[in-house]
Amino acid sequence: MAVVLPDRELTVYVLAHPWGRDAHGTPVPPPPDARPAPRGTWPGAANEQSDGSWTLRVDPAAWPMEPGDTIGDGHRTWTVVTALLRKVPGFGAADYVAVVATLNPPEVP
Repeated sequence: MAVVLPDRELTVYVLAHPWGRDAHGTPVPPPPDARPAPRGTWPGAANEQSDGSWTLRVDPAAWPMEPGDTIGDGHRTWTVVTALLRKVPGFGAADYVAVVATLNPPEVP
């Protein structure tokens, strides 16, 4: 088993979930310029992948996270594409949130 050690402090900005719904029951996302308050800052890690996406490891205290939420480290920000809480049976200190994200703004080759 490989362990990814924290290499930065990550702040999680979470939108209100679930979103409100319109008269037809369709979820209505918040305005694109809405910036939620930070939920907290925890040790974490971020690695760029060969396809240009990023994988982040976030402290489980940041859970739950949903697509569209934002994570920042003071230098970069990422938008969550997927987030999955990973629990290690018998070793709660090793639990983490596995996040696939896109960099904001994306890097241009």
